[in-house]
Amino acid sequence: MSSRELYPFQQEGVNHLIRRRCVLLADEMGLGKTVQAAVAMGQLFAMGAVRRALIVCPSSLCRNWRQEIRNWAPELPAVLYEGGDRYGMLSGGAKILVGSFETVVGDLRIPTKNGERYFDCGFDLVVLDEAQRIKDSESLKSRVLSKLLAPWRWAISGTPMENHPGELASILRFLWPNELGEPESLLDSVLVLSLRDLSMLRRSKREVGLQLPEKVFARVSVGLGPEQAAEYQRALLETQVGVDASNDRTGAYGVILAGLQRLRRLAVISEDGDSSKIDLLEEEVAEIVENGEKVVVFSSFANLVLPLVAERLKRFGSLMFTGAMTNEERAVVHERFLTDPTARVMCASLRAAGVGLTWTVASHVYHLDTWWNPQVMRQAEDRVHRIGQRNTVFIKQLIAEGTLEVAIDALLISKTEIFELVVEGSPMSSIEPHSATELATLIGLKLPDFS
Repeated sequence: MSSRELYPFQQEGVNHLIRRRCVLLADEMGLGKTVQAAVAMGQLFAMGAVRRALIVCPSSLCRNWRQEIRNWAPELPAVLYEGGDRYGMLSGGAKILVGSFETVVGDLRIPTKNGERYFDCGFDLVVLDEAQRIKDSESLKSRVLSKLLAPWRWAISGTPMENHPGELASILRFLWPNELGEPESLLDSVLVLSLRDLSMLRRSKREVGLQLPEKVFARVSVGLGPEQAAEYQRALLETQVGVDASNDRTGAYGVILAGLQRLRRLAVISEDGDSSKIDLLEEEVAEIVENGEKVVVFSSFANLVLPLVAERLKRFGSLMFTGAMTNEERAVVHERFLTDPTARVMCASLRAAGVGLTWTVASHVYHLDTWWNPQVMRQAEDRVHRIGQRNTVFIKQLIAEGTLEVAIDALLISKTEIFELVVEGSPMSSIEPHSATELATLIGLKLPDFS
């Protein structure tokens, strides 16, 4: 491939990256942000403006980045930053290093032999892919990566702000460490918005006139079988008993959170493996495969649910893609799904496979459970609905009737405090009483009055 094959809006993105040193490329998912960055990188190397680059991304995307550089800038050797001689790589002459957030951040913190740290490794360009990984300004990732010394700094994210403006400010601090170096500057909304306007390039599919096939979305209510429904109700009752036995509000919150996860899982599958959702899924996948199409099944229960789904669907050549797999294992599974006509079903972790991948060989997506942040689910769907897709994409979200999934879907996590309590792990003592009551109501519980 060559840059001549870029869409006009992608070439505009390449030009933007070349002209400006600090860029937040925030195009909507599926518009080829990685391609734009790879092409721009190749041109900067050719111009002599950049001699060495570091790409930091989720571990599941390291090999994808290396492949995209091979496709779009084949003259540049990209080396995976892993293995036992990583410090030699940092101080060596590799033109492009591609490493995971965890590995790069961990190594940058370790002093060199002379007591200095690796923040100045001679990189002219640092790229953060899925830059929302540093959305928490107090996190180790955010603080360490913002200290990297490099004149060219690119952040790539289709969701630079998922919950509140502070997340965007944290990404911008990486791009503009001198301007946003002090904690109070992150709260300066005028400064943050000014730097956003200076650095962010964001286009939607509709805006650029990209004619992707239609995306058809359906919520499908699924009634639980008698045994699964009875088990769900027993778990609900046991959670209520635990709440009633709690001595204080914090203890009750802990019981609620534990019960919440148990109930979410039981809405998908019982302890004995009974599942109305998987029964329906198996039925529909058989018809889809009969028509020669492929399917991606997402679940947030990578360890508890996906193995059982893969087993039930193994006659369709089911594969699994989870965060527990090594990078090499994920690369093999990814390639097989793309190229093997007998591998018809990908059972994927919502978090591990929700970003950066391209699975346009599939035309059907199923969500087995409802996640707290709908934006995360949309990101996952766009692994299938993106450039390269030629068919209509059918997406089904399976919702168990009479369970908390109905309430979660209706709530759509409009309550930030509930999201932070459940997903972000905020201290339970910091949650307002009304939010705890709402969370209990969401499950179908009554919270005692601890006042």
